[in-house]
Amino acid sequence: MAASLPQQDMLDQVNQLWSMLDDMSQTDPESYQKFIKRHLQEGVEQCAPPAPHTCLETRILDPEEGVLYINLCGWSRVPAPKSDSEPVPLSAGKLEQVDEGNERYKLMNVAYNPKVLKRGEEDGIEMDQLIRLAMKYIEQEYQLRLTHSYKLASYKLKGCATRMKQSLAGPAKTKPQTAESGGSLLQQISCLRVKGEPESSPSIELFTEKGSKPRKAGFIEVLSSTELEPAPVQTPSYHLSVSKDENGRATRIQLNVHLPEASSVSECDLGISQDDVLIEVPDRYRLHLNLPESVHEEAVTAKFSRRSRVLCVTMPVL
Repeated sequence: MAASLPQQDMLDQVNQLWSMLDDMSQTDPESYQKFIKRHLQEGVEQCAPPAPHTCLETRILDPEEGVLYINLCGWSRVPAPKSDSEPVPLSAGKLEQVDEGNERYKLMNVAYNPKVLKRGEEDGIEMDQLIRLAMKYIEQEYQLRLTHSYKLASYKLKGCATRMKQSLAGPAKTKPQTAESGGSLLQQISCLRVKGEPESSPSIELFTEKGSKPRKAGFIEVLSSTELEPAPVQTPSYHLSVSKDENGRATRIQLNVHLPEASSVSECDLGISQDDVLIEVPDRYRLHLNLPESVHEEAVTAKFSRRSRVLCVTMPVL
């Protein structure tokens, strides 16, 4: 089957390339070996499947409350930004509903370039931004409202690794990167297609700031770097006290937080571990405290007074 004109031009370029390589193998074998080795390595990296990196747990508030797990993965097929001023590319699978026995939750797989995740490992703030970027994408793509808090799991992956790879490497919704847009030699050659040949590529699309699809097909999902900055919120006033028994041993921690712009406990996101507490009212308040004693997180109780607009959190000490 005849190739279209742009594809024929590319075929001519490939033929010229092979001729050049033949000449190089005869006149400069050392350079030829280095050239082949470098591009083979690039090809291996491009063909490597996504690898799990971090799993986090958060909650869906609207339209229906529930648990959401996000698997952050490293994948070399997702480009890294060329500079700090460029937006951070990401690739995402479909939002899945999972039922495992008595556990029911939603699951999302999101991939960044491994170099991007490596920088996140070295800088906690940058990793937090990557997590919030993934959450922002999920909110806009699926019209959900998530809590601003999240918890890192002790494991790297929720669910099956095979399922994760299939989710991220599903059928393409847009055109793959073309030779005209650059990339390694092997990337360019691999993108050369004869008219009528089916395409197969990761499930990657272009995501704009407002969540709308662009007019032209893109290779990656991109959010403006300004999306990474959380909305400014207030630190509410609070009072923390520790109750002790007759032997001077701490038994209970009481935290009272004044939230004048909140109207009910349902507006308050409460996250508690043994050593810290995070209270958020989306877009209004955020309070994160390290606790003076380790607490029994499963026995914590919280009450909100509509009259005084105070959230009272009672935490038994371990």
